[in-house]
Amino acid sequence: MTRLYLILFQLFLLCGLAFAQNTGEKFDARDYDPKTDKVYAIKPLLEGSFGVAGLAATTYFFQQINDKGSFSVQELSRSDIPAYDRWALPATTANFERAKELSDYVFYPSIAMPFTLFLSKKIRKDWIDISAMYLEAQAINGLLYSASPLGPNFNDRKRPQAYYTSFSDDTRGDEGNLNSFFSGHVSTAATGSFFFAKVLSDYNPDWTGKQRALVFGAASLPPLFVAVQRVRGLRHFPSDTAIGFGIGALIGIMTPEIHKRWQRKHRSSLTFGGSYGGGAGGMGISLIF
Repeated sequence: MTRLYLILFQLFLLCGLAFAQNTGEKFDARDYDPKTDKVYAIKPLLEGSFGVAGLAATTYFFQQINDKGSFSVQELSRSDIPAYDRWALPATTANFERAKELSDYVFYPSIAMPFTLFLSKKIRKDWIDISAMYLEAQAINGLLYSASPLGPNFNDRKRPQAYYTSFSDDTRGDEGNLNSFFSGHVSTAATGSFFFAKVLSDYNPDWTGKQRALVFGAASLPPLFVAVQRVRGLRHFPSDTAIGFGIGALIGIMTPEIHKRWQRKHRSSLTFGGSYGGGAGGMGISLIF
């Protein structure tokens, strides 16, 4: 299991650093001031409504995921599991319940992590916009998991638990064990942690590349921990968690990035100025768009 930690850590950390480099500030640090300028183009009512509707749809489709019916385990064999997943399976089932508990200890705080951004004064002023945008991001994540061809509504991959004969046949063949691909827990945790890192980065345009790499690298740790515990808890194979990690990180980063680019591309401002000296006065108008 130590080997699993090390390999997944290296894989996910590299992904995090790659995202950090890819989303490095392409605009000059002087291009905008988060203290006075809008960072994101947001219509809270629109994004918020989409988010609520998306999460409601996710709830509906999620019920269908758990209504597949039981299956026979008589023909199951670990040799059917691809080698890239088989090696990570725990030797025993002794700690699988504990692993699921540990997963939840990090999973739920990861979802709440973006709301700690409002401890910063310069971010707190935009709390409505950011909250609506985060709701939108999690809705996209939920819909990709529950309603897209990528998720378990279209894939009946059996969970690792189904391959352990120490469980009863009824437990192994339970309909909930057909939802291994992909890991919704990991994708949801990654959406939260990478959204946090991306917004924090955007509100600090003067950060160096190394500072951004550090933040995005740290953002990979919560979903990494969730991923490892979900494998130890016999809920997913490593490939399930890797795909979930990638999907969640992409959503968590690109949702703010798209809104930011729209704001920078369509930014407009109207400024009035005036002066008086030497018995003469003047006034100027500056329009930037």
